[in-house]
Amino acid sequence: MVGRLMARLGHLKSSINTKRLVVMLVLSAVVLSAGFAPLVFATDNKIDSSSRLVTFYDDGIEKTILTKSKTVKEALADAEITVNDNDKVTPSADTDLTDSMTVVNIRRARPVAVVDNDGRRTRVVTAEVDSTAIAKQAGADLETRDTAEMSPIDNFMAAGGVGQELKINRAKTVNAIIYGQNVTLHTQKETVGDMLSESGIKLADTDTVSVPLDTPVTDGMSLQVWRNGIQTIEQEEDVPFETQVVNDASKKVGYVEVQTAGQVGKKTVIYQVNMQNGVEIGREKISEVITVPAVNQVEIHGTKVELPPGSHTDWMRMAGIPESDFGAANFIIRRESGWRVDATNASTGAYGLGQALPGSKMAPYGDDWQTNPITQLRWFYSYCQGRYGSVQGAYEFWQSHHWY
Repeated sequence: MVGRLMARLGHLKSSINTKRLVVMLVLSAVVLSAGFAPLVFATDNKIDSSSRLVTFYDDGIEKTILTKSKTVKEALADAEITVNDNDKVTPSADTDLTDSMTVVNIRRARPVAVVDNDGRRTRVVTAEVDSTAIAKQAGADLETRDTAEMSPIDNFMAAGGVGQELKINRAKTVNAIIYGQNVTLHTQKETVGDMLSESGIKLADTDTVSVPLDTPVTDGMSLQVWRNGIQTIEQEEDVPFETQVVNDASKKVGYVEVQTAGQVGKKTVIYQVNMQNGVEIGREKISEVITVPAVNQVEIHGTKVELPPGSHTDWMRMAGIPESDFGAANFIIRRESGWRVDATNASTGAYGLGQALPGSKMAPYGDDWQTNPITQLRWFYSYCQGRYGSVQGAYEFWQSHHWY
């Protein structure tokens, strides 16, 4: 395909505009033949330091454009993508585009029926996927140990165009006095013994419970647990959430989607305190009750690495390197890294096109410094100016020393 395209264009004059057209058409043909999503060029966009690559993931559909847009909102218009008020755009539409490569995730809103314990049914139009966020939008906030399960609705038309149902199962509330401290417990467990175990209350042989452990738990019931002769204190403490990262090889590096937002939990901790003459000389934890469980955060991270389109010359132009320095820059980078973005010196740890040491030196120029040649070239240009006064100065030093 590429050969035929070049032959058909061979009769054109070798002007600057013709060369740029050839590069753009050949690049698009290569991208299409490789099976990648089409790359869209705006008609007035020349590849230069103000050009940016923006990739949109719109409910599973990938679209990449080369644009001079300054914000996500402008880039959406440039890509001819329309979003509604209930759709969720990450980063938000008013976010400034500052990096040479940006990933934008669009999650489309859809109708969901939220069904509470009492049978109350609320219809919401939402782009959220987290049950807690959907329930909150419906005015049915999930409390401690409440659960919610999403399921499809088979008869879409009979449900008034709603295709999903979120069913809430409310936890039972128990008013307890644990070692002299008032505690409210929430549970889905069936018996008192299972509830106490779930709440982290480990009963000692000398402890007494006001009802048998196999007593069924009912909503609003009361119970007591005590231990004679023990002085205790109660403290509320945070329960941190953990972050679970799910790698997605179909999404580009830099794509991050919070599938489930993390939430800090709360716990009531009861300590046995040893006091002498009004001074605490020791303490022991005897009970820890999770009053608000932490919600782990689930994040989708893209792992697919794709180099930006164009030649090495185009990359240098997008990085803001003057054309008069292209030759010197190409000479240095070819010898330092062979134009390999992930080139690593096993002895020193130097990394990237310009062999930054350490590679993290390039981090101020973009979070994507490990994979984006444009970011690496911006660091390279700044480094040459700062240390040698110019890229030409770095080139002359390299000629004399074979390093720079």
